[in-house]
Amino acid sequence: MGKDKKREAKNTADTLGMSSTERILKRIHELYEKGLNPGSDGSVGLLSIAADPLLQLKIYKPRKKVNVMLIGNHSAGKSSFINWYIGESVQTTGVAIETRGFTFVTSGRKRDTLKGDATFAFYDHINGLSKFKGISENVFTEISTSKDRNFSCVDLVDSPGLVDGEMEYPFDVTESIVFLADHVDLILCFFDPIGQALCKRTMRTIERLNEHHAEKLAYYMSKADQVEKEHDRQRVLIQITQNLAGRIKNSHAFKLPTIYLPRDDLAVPIPNALEEVCDDIDKAIRLTVQKNLTTMRDDCDAIVAEIANARELNGRRRRDNASATAKGWALMVFGWVVLATLFYVAVLEACATKPVTTALRTHALPALATQPVFRDLVEGLLPDGGRRWFGVEHGGAMAMGVLAVTFLIIQFVKSRVWKLSPTMTKKDAKRLAGYETYVKEVKAVREELYKEYFKQIHDNA
Repeated sequence: MGKDKKREAKNTADTLGMSSTERILKRIHELYEKGLNPGSDGSVGLLSIAADPLLQLKIYKPRKKVNVMLIGNHSAGKSSFINWYIGESVQTTGVAIETRGFTFVTSGRKRDTLKGDATFAFYDHINGLSKFKGISENVFTEISTSKDRNFSCVDLVDSPGLVDGEMEYPFDVTESIVFLADHVDLILCFFDPIGQALCKRTMRTIERLNEHHAEKLAYYMSKADQVEKEHDRQRVLIQITQNLAGRIKNSHAFKLPTIYLPRDDLAVPIPNALEEVCDDIDKAIRLTVQKNLTTMRDDCDAIVAEIANARELNGRRRRDNASATAKGWALMVFGWVVLATLFYVAVLEACATKPVTTALRTHALPALATQPVFRDLVEGLLPDGGRRWFGVEHGGAMAMGVLAVTFLIIQFVKSRVWKLSPTMTKKDAKRLAGYETYVKEVKAVREELYKEYFKQIHDNA
């Protein structure tokens, strides 16, 4: 009991320190993993309910953080932006090509660094990345305690700087980026006007990403402060735009704002859309909250529908089992009749043999002289008592063969017909009813989370 109270107090303290958005994302994640009352007896998550053998429904747990990947040419300022966004220098920056692998930057209670295998274990949804040759030694996770901006709701993915020429990467960098694009919510493309903004490798990668992820891409000309003359900046912007024009699909909504990290020593003010990047991340977070809430509703509806299907299937199986049982009993009775007839014919045939006939005539008939009923019965068993099988030679043996085959056919048909499907026990039915009630309670919590989300929007308006 003491441990439960400590855990509850700790969870309460953690929750109080969260933003509304972070709290909603965390709560959705908990409802999938741990249920309505995490840590208490009887609390079961939506994942466990869906995976119950009675339902066998496949649903996926929404991530409790938004994933944002940064791509661009070497020295485009990706690592510098990450350091600025979280307010902590976790990424190495400089003129040299510092980032040759992928670095996942996430928030946590303790500053730490995870290497390849530990990163794949931490981010189990990107485990497929480990299949790329040479990548395991070039994947890291930096855990920061920063609470700046909305970092607690975001996992940032810093990708290798893209260059042309003799540069060799230890893994297929373009295919790795394309793979990760399936698992992120937003892709920020940075172009360095001084470096290799028009790098062919960067352009090819963007072209590949546009095949399936055009809606996730946002483009920026970074380090705009390094080009102080307006006409030079405009020339670079035009060059980048022209090179992107044939490679992007959402050209009607294309923007290429200029951004740079804040500085006070600029001689001439330069337009800086750095906050637009933050706004794009915030928008991705809001969309993820909406998507997760919608996904939770759909999954709850799917579970309730599957419970109804399970009940319908159970009712149909019970009806089929009742029908199969009735047919089975009918075939069994018919088989008994055929078997009794077979036994009767066998007795007649046995009585028709010479030793039995002699014994009946010599001993049975005289002994039953005073019992007409039984005497007539014994006489009926004798060959000359009227039991001739229609005058067919060996007719009794043939009749026995037909009856035996008929009995075997009846047994075969019965084995096919009298097959019962598994049905729910009372315990199973009770469990499903409990799931249905539980899921309805989860949907009620979802409505409260939506109200909290709308309230946050209203308060921030």
